[in-house]
Amino acid sequence: MHQDRYRFVAGLLLAGLSSTLACRVEAQAVPRGETQRGVTVADRAREDYDPLGVRLGAFRLDAAAELGMGYDDNLFGTRRGRTADGYATWIGETSLNSDWSTHAVGATARIEQRRYIEETAQDWTDYAVGLFGRYDLNAETNFEGRYNRVQEHLEVSSVDVQQAGLSRPIPYYYDEVQGQATTRFNRIGVTAIGNWRGYRFDDVDLGGPQQQPSGQRQGDVSRFDFNSTLGALGLSYALAPGRFINVIGRVQEIKYQSSAQSGRDSMTYEGLAGFTYDFDGVWRARVAIGYRQRDYDGPGLKTLSGPAFEGDVTWQPTQLTTVTFQGRRTIEESIRNNATSFTRTLGQVRVDHEYLRNVILGVELGLDRREYDQPSEKATDGFAILSARYLLNRNVSLVGSYQHARRLDSSSGVQEFDRNLIQLRLRIAL
Repeated sequence: MHQDRYRFVAGLLLAGLSSTLACRVEAQAVPRGETQRGVTVADRAREDYDPLGVRLGAFRLDAAAELGMGYDDNLFGTRRGRTADGYATWIGETSLNSDWSTHAVGATARIEQRRYIEETAQDWTDYAVGLFGRYDLNAETNFEGRYNRVQEHLEVSSVDVQQAGLSRPIPYYYDEVQGQATTRFNRIGVTAIGNWRGYRFDDVDLGGPQQQPSGQRQGDVSRFDFNSTLGALGLSYALAPGRFINVIGRVQEIKYQSSAQSGRDSMTYEGLAGFTYDFDGVWRARVAIGYRQRDYDGPGLKTLSGPAFEGDVTWQPTQLTTVTFQGRRTIEESIRNNATSFTRTLGQVRVDHEYLRNVILGVELGLDRREYDQPSEKATDGFAILSARYLLNRNVSLVGSYQHARRLDSSSGVQEFDRNLIQLRLRIAL
């Protein structure tokens, strides 16, 4: 536990050290057009190294593929009886976006696969495809629609999967439809959002009677399929360019597909207030703090309520270094028989440093805390990630990373562990 605190302090010292080094390396002659206010190291355009894409009339096509190998020294996230394995990974992604002066349409697609050498039951495939369109009524008002189909997975090392007694990744997908309208009346901005998601889990057996009248196993994770419908309204008041006061209200209904799980159905009410503020071009922040309450249909389930917050702060001590702080507190659904939801608090800090024009270094530290009310359980996971990107030219780059994860503390019955992952990938882009 004390060693992890030392690692955290060491990470902060690294951030300070990178800032000092950046001051000594005189701006590396970063082109003036790449140092505009608010441009970070991660999103900065690099004229000599950015892929050009393919122009198709009024559209631009971008595509990239990554191939690599990695090693995981604790695949199942266990304290004893650790299992290590190597794996191959590949990523493919593409996007097609309009380049119009008004209105916009586009499409995106991404797939990522991991294939283990020996533990093939741990293989997984994630993908996402999306379409969007925006209609600009005028300079202040627009309407936007999106559709996404996303497949992801729950890690075998997560508290929810381990406590459910499972030893393989849990695939799930969701379809998402979202509509958004934005307008402005002088200093007052208004944004209204409607969002629907349908979550569907694979038929992974949790145990229990083998067959139900519906043909579904009582223990299948798929019995936790649910739909989420969310409405949000945001108001902002402009104090000055780049400086706003914000108020956000959200209402979310969660409804389970299976009638046997109807007690998990819930309504969540949330209100937040905060600000978006560009202090001086060096510090920028978006912070919202408020209160959230979730009421369940099941009479035996306690109401979940408490503080809610979300935000990020960006600090740019030099043109070559960006430090980003992020945090949020949410309520998420569980796939366990004896748990309905859990409160998740996530905080992280990331340092990106442009060591050379074509060498980008990164350090990320984070804490992920999960608290269950019924049953009363908790766990705090910490992680540290070191990464480097070496841009060989416009089309080819090397990406390397090392990640150390550790369960720092937990309640009785939730095992603690540490885990190391190393990965190296070759990226080719159009």
